[in-house]
Amino acid sequence: MQYREMGRTGWQISEVSLGGAYLMGSDPKRAQESTDEVAKRAVELGINYIDTAPLYGKSEELLGGALEGIAEHFYIATKVGFDPPDFDYRRDSVLWSIERSLQRLRISKLGTAQIHEVNLAGWERIMEPGGTLEGFREAQKRGLCERIGITGRAIPLLAKLADTGEFDTMLVYHDYHPCSQRAAKAVIPSAAAHNMGIVVATPLAGLLFADEPRRSEAVAAISDEAEQKRVQRVLDRLQDVPGTYAQNAFQYILTDSRVTTVSSGAANIAELEDVTQASEMGPLSSALRQELDKIT
Repeated sequence: MQYREMGRTGWQISEVSLGGAYLMGSDPKRAQESTDEVAKRAVELGINYIDTAPLYGKSEELLGGALEGIAEHFYIATKVGFDPPDFDYRRDSVLWSIERSLQRLRISKLGTAQIHEVNLAGWERIMEPGGTLEGFREAQKRGLCERIGITGRAIPLLAKLADTGEFDTMLVYHDYHPCSQRAAKAVIPSAAAHNMGIVVATPLAGLLFADEPRRSEAVAAISDEAEQKRVQRVLDRLQDVPGTYAQNAFQYILTDSRVTTVSSGAANIAELEDVTQASEMGPLSSALRQELDKIT
């Protein structure tokens, strides 16, 4: 496993990290056992960053059980928002959510507390007196979290918030992978300019880079015919590249030195082991990266 500095936090973070959205696995009866296995294997693989959220089912509770005795190996990030459905992103709600997450995770302090989907909070609510940012600052004063971050797909708002210089990390998803450079062009420059740690999630892009038959099903689900053909050309080019499609997707993102870590939503050990190898394999060559970016 290779490591990168997470912006101004100074943390050395594994190039591949663990996302908590799918830790339930395919068998709810084995959810805790499966999470225990994944967390322990993550330590063995050198992974030291976990991103979760109250929205992800029982993810926080499952991690709370799995991390007992090994939590010190990880920087743990979670989010505020969505739960309950009428979450208002105000100061006191932020503090309540962070404290609840700490109880679920069975830890005393978060590495990073993040706004889940900044567009749901909105600029005014985040920045106003008594708003989200004030809640985060109070959480830091109370020792509930060390750093604060933003997440989402609302690219213009993410960029505007990054430009305030108030936030330490940013998580983007679905908008950065071999078939999309939207986040790379429209928001990562702002984050990098303020030395923020950058997490890229959902690198498999709705299973475009998964194994068959899920990959073909994902391509077929693209409604725009021209876009579908472009995506298929990218996939065809990757056929000749060593490694699995999932590994190639991670390698592609890791060619960007601004990115700190790529988050794997692994549901089991096999999935985690597969993508973790991308760090050992190294980024794709700059020539191949440029070639993929030019496919139209």
